[in-house]
Formats: sequence, C-alpha cells, structure tokens
Amino acid sequence: MRLSLVVATALLMLVPAVQAAETYDDPKALVSAIYDDYHLGRTVADPSLYYSTRLKGIFDQAIENKVFASDAAMSGSEFTLNAVFNPFLPDLNALLFDVAIGEPAVIGDRALVTVSYHNFDQPRLLSIAMIKQDDGWKVDDVSSMGNEEHWLLSWALTYDPLGF
Repeated sequence: MRLSLVVATALLMLVPAVQAAETYDDPKALVSAIYDDYHLGRTVADPSLYYSTRLKGIFDQAIENKVFASDAAMSGSEFTLNAVFNPFLPDLNALLFDVAIGEPAVIGDRALVTVSYHNFDQPRLLSIAMIKQDDGWKVDDVSSMGNEEHWLLSWALTYDPLGF
C-alpha cells in the first residue's frame, strides 16, 4: 500500500516536469503550441514554460522587484503569480479567432515570428523573438506592435516604473 502511494506521488510530481520538458525543434512549432493552449475548454499553460533562460531571469527579477505587486495594490487585491501579465494574450478574457502565425525568419540560433489574432473584436499583432537553446527553441522576448498600446516585454519588466 505504501509503495503504491509513493509511486503515485512520484508520478504526480513528474507530470509538470514532463510538460515543461517538451522541446520544439522549430520556431513555428513553439508558437503554434503556445496558441494551441487558448482553444476553448483547454487549461492554459504557464507562459514562463516557453521562456528562454534570459527571459526567465528578467521575469524573476521583476517579481523580486515587485513590478507586478503595484497592480494588485491599486485594485485592492492580494498579489498572486496567477495574476501576472501573459504576453501571448495580454487581455483578461479570451475568445480568439483568426489566429495567424507567420513564417519564422531564422538567422543562426535566433528567430522571429509574427502572430496576429482577434480577441473578441480587438485585433492584436505580436512579434515573438526566439532563441535556440540546448533544450530547443524558447521565447526570448515579445512585443506588441498593433493598434493597441505598444510594449516590449523585456523592457517593461526591467525599466517600466508602472509595470503592467
């Protein structure tokens, strides 16, 4: 009985590691996987699963510097990591359609892919920069360049005094 409990616990602990260990040999496959998460009825993965080592470091430093905490303080709610900005879908609610993923421009171990979609009736245009690491392609930065407010994720996390 105890052995089966230990085995079950070990398997449950491996499930997130298996999800995080998924690698992408193609930049477009990575971006497609990110946006596949947003189909109705699916649980959206933590966006940081797709981040490069550099972007994770910037993100962790932003959390340490409490970049996101001011948003919670202004709304009167408690800060939680679940409420942190998602660069792939920077809206609170999602009903995506017309998702179009461009062909990647690849130079060496760097790639750039554009993504456009409508969330409800709001058009979005994002540019996703990627880097090939030992564990496959990872997102190294995200920028918003459509009609909405423009931002560059790494800059906002590092220098924007107002955060998101």
